[in-house]
Amino acid sequence: MADIPCIQNLAMINENLKDDILKGKAMDILLLLLSGSKTVKEISKELDLPSFSIQLYIKRLIESQLIKVTEVKVVEGKVEKTYELASTDVEILNYLQENSKGKEETNIELSAQHFSTMTRNIIRNIDEFKHKPHKIKAYFIKSDEESVNEFKKELDALFEKYQEMEDVDASETYGFISVLAPYKLK
Repeated sequence: MADIPCIQNLAMINENLKDDILKGKAMDILLLLLSGSKTVKEISKELDLPSFSIQLYIKRLIESQLIKVTEVKVVEGKVEKTYELASTDVEILNYLQENSKGKEETNIELSAQHFSTMTRNIIRNIDEFKHKPHKIKAYFIKSDEESVNEFKKELDALFEKYQEMEDVDASETYGFISVLAPYKLK
């Protein structure tokens, strides 16, 4: 019963998911799925929420076509489903290449759940490292879908070029974050 007030407070009852999708636990689930497919049990454990609450969010995320079921199996007599994002165009590089020196801290997994924290830290670090290369820009434009698809291809190529620049022996780490998506003014 403890999660009923929580669900009411998150406007999950008699509300449209699209109105609250970027708030609370629904967004946490989407960010968690950026790192790969998960079951309700895995999501519940990582977010420290009851499975029943996770199932309510999952149902509404599926209805909104933001996530999909990728596998159904029976485990200990119970049906277990695996979920992932519906779009393959959402990803976060979730590893650092192995350091040639073989240090223990290599191959660190970066949880997609910390995406907003990483973005915030990148912006905060600019003040401390003003003399280092940095650039933050945001543009909102009107354009046709064909032009944006062409730009998306160029952006993918730019990410590949960025990844190829990695020097595992370098002492500094840089973050490159891009978001390209339709935007609706309210």
